[in-house]
Amino acid sequence: MDDQSHPQLLPGLQVLERGTAEVQIGLDPRFAVVAGGLGPTVIEALRALDGRRTLRNLLEIAGEHTEEFKALLAALHRRGLLREADPKNRGGETGLWALRAGHRDDRERARRRQCAVAVRGEGRLATAVAALLATAGIGHIDVIADGTVGAADLGSGLAEPDLGTARRQAIADAVHRVDPTILTTRLFGDRKPDLVLLTDAVVPAPEVLAELMAAKTAHLPVRIRDGIGIVGPLVVPGRTSCLTCADLHRTERDQSWPRIAGQLAGRAQQACLADVQSCASLAVAQTLRALCADREPPPVWNTTLELDAFAGTVKNRWWPPHAKCQCRAR
Repeated sequence: MDDQSHPQLLPGLQVLERGTAEVQIGLDPRFAVVAGGLGPTVIEALRALDGRRTLRNLLEIAGEHTEEFKALLAALHRRGLLREADPKNRGGETGLWALRAGHRDDRERARRRQCAVAVRGEGRLATAVAALLATAGIGHIDVIADGTVGAADLGSGLAEPDLGTARRQAIADAVHRVDPTILTTRLFGDRKPDLVLLTDAVVPAPEVLAELMAAKTAHLPVRIRDGIGIVGPLVVPGRTSCLTCADLHRTERDQSWPRIAGQLAGRAQQACLADVQSCASLAVAQTLRALCADREPPPVWNTTLELDAFAGTVKNRWWPPHAKCQCRAR
């Protein structure tokens, strides 16, 4: 860090007093730091790590204890608890996520900025998911949505002035309200989406799935069925089970499933806003895990997460590759 840098504690971290001349930064034992024997000016300088002051200003606050303060900054930096402030606050909200993922905050933000995600759906989930992806700092969000905004679309990022406007444009506008610099143009040619979120439809349309499988594009279904938010399984063609695998497993348990699925294909089920927001949050969390899965597969790998916000439960349901499916998943 140079004198003109603006060091900042990761958002959410506080400098807490433990006793005389002793402070604690953070609460989680995995990341928290305890420092004792500190002078009042050092503690004051630590409390000033909000990104609004330059390092030079902070050293002036520390006064004669500058070396002690520098040593603390170095320790915080090594633990990943310190970052360079973004003056426009448009780097994406990584917060403590970067720590849990084992990445430095600046690298996590840069990584997300390079990601492209397509959101395909015509309902409140599509809007909620797109807005959360924008808040997380995903650099390119391609919204694929037909039709115009109706009353049933409002509440998760769209409002009355959006009524009657093209749904795709309205959701793109919601993304730009979060961050005007995010790209919302269509993804064509060599730039394919890193992941496609299939939102709202209880059963994704077969032609959409066929297109994604043929292009070997990873996709994640996000839907609400009878008040239960369902995220997954994440489909990585050739590596995980696919949605046809899941259909084959379902058909073995219920021979009428193909007929039921045909009636649900491409159709969304109206859901209350609490279920929409909770499902969208879980979906975006799993999306970020999938996009940065360089350590271990995310929880939605061959699995659906079934969220019952009313009961306060999440159920994991495993969907292994099916022997009769042509997806050839390993």
